[in-house]
Amino acid sequence: MKTVTISDARQFSLTELQKNKLVDEKDIRIELISFEAGQRDDEGSHSHTSIYQVLEGEALIREGDISKRLAKGKLLVVPPKLNHSLENAGGGLLVVMAIHAL
Repeated sequence: MKTVTISDARQFSLTELQKNKLVDEKDIRIELISFEAGQRDDEGSHSHTSIYQVLEGEALIREGDISKRLAKGKLLVVPPKLNHSLENAGGGLLVVMAIHAL
């Protein structure tokens, strides 16, 4: 068993998006993504299902021409091979937990 303290992984940088692996196992990867105002993760897709939970702030998820806002406490499930991007939709900090079922 492994215990992870999320607040320890919460790190920010004005120059680049911060991704910290909390769990990296054979069948699951969990990372904490920390965004400063205006930062975004590049568009991409994964070969697996991804689940994003907003822990702090407000996120904007884009899939083609479709955009969804996610506030604190919201969860989004993204199916495999769906091109999407994630960005900070607010003026403050954004912290997202990303769970990838490998």
